[in-house]
Amino acid sequence: MSRVIDLDIEKFNFDRSVIGLGNFDGFHIGHREVIKKVIEISKKENIKSSVLVFKQHTNEVFPHFPRYYISSLQDKIDTLTKLDIDYIFIINFTIEFAQLSNEEFILDFIKDSLNADILVCGPDYTFGKLSKGTVKELYQYQAENKIKVYIQDYVKDGNRKVSSTTIRNLIQNGQVNLIKDLLGDNYTITGEVIHGYKIGSRELGYPTANIKLNFRYIMPGEGVYLTYVYYNDNKYLSLTSIGTNPTVTDNLDIKLEVYIIDFNKEIYGETLKIEFIEKIRNQVKFDTKEELIKQMDSDYQFAINYFK
Repeated sequence: MSRVIDLDIEKFNFDRSVIGLGNFDGFHIGHREVIKKVIEISKKENIKSSVLVFKQHTNEVFPHFPRYYISSLQDKIDTLTKLDIDYIFIINFTIEFAQLSNEEFILDFIKDSLNADILVCGPDYTFGKLSKGTVKELYQYQAENKIKVYIQDYVKDGNRKVSSTTIRNLIQNGQVNLIKDLLGDNYTITGEVIHGYKIGSRELGYPTANIKLNFRYIMPGEGVYLTYVYYNDNKYLSLTSIGTNPTVTDNLDIKLEVYIIDFNKEIYGETLKIEFIEKIRNQVKFDTKEELIKQMDSDYQFAINYFK
C-alpha cells in the first residue's frame, strides 16, 4: 500500500529505497516505465520503492514558462497509488529549493535525507540550480561509488519520443482519442459544479452541470466531447461542451458544461471528475435554438450508440 509522505511536515527518517526522479506532468507511458524499473529494482534489492513529486510544477517558480498542466498533485498521487509505489515523497518546490546545487540535491537531499541511494530517471533528466545537473553528473557520482543510477530509455510513438509536450498539444487540439496510448489513461480533469444561466434546462431540454476547475488543467480545444463523469464513486456517460455557447449568448468567456446522461440530482458544490473519450464536433453557432436542439439530439444519439 502506498504511503504519501509530506516532506514539509515529516522528519527525514525513512527505510532505504530506490527512487524515481522526473518532472512527471501527466505520468505518461515513458514515466511509467521509470516507475516500473523502480519497482523492479526494489523487489530485487528487497528495499522500498519511492518517487519524488513536487507539490507544484517547477514552472510555478519560473513564470516565463507555460503554467497549464496535464495533472494535479492529487492526480499524480492517484496514479502512483494504482502503480503500487511504496513511498510517494511530496515537497514544495520553492525558489530556495531550486537553488540547491547538484550535489546538495542528489547527495544531501536524495541520498542522505531520503535514504535513497539508487536512482532511476530518463535520459533527459535535469536537476540542481538552473537545471545544470544531467545524467552525466549522475554517472560521475556512480563512478565515485556515491550512488547507483539506472537510466530508463525513451518510449517512442513511431519515430518520436513520448513526451508531456506532445500530449499537451493533442489535448489543446481536441485530439483526446489519441491520448490514452501515450498517457496510459484517458485525459481527465476535476472541478466543482457551480451555478450557471440554466439555459440548458430551461430552454434546450438538456440540463448541464457548469464546472469550475480546481486546478490549472490544460483545456481541450473548443467543441463537444463524449465523456465519462465520476461522481460519488459512480461512473456516468456524458457529453461535455467547451466553448462560448455562441448560439445562446454573446459572452466570450470559455465555459465547461457537462450533460450527464440518465442523471437527475442537484449537485451544486460537488466535485466531478471528467474523462475525455472522443471529440464529437466543433463548436458551431446555429441560426436558431431549434437547430441547436436538433444537433444536441444528434450528439445524444451518438453518445448512447458509441459503445454498442
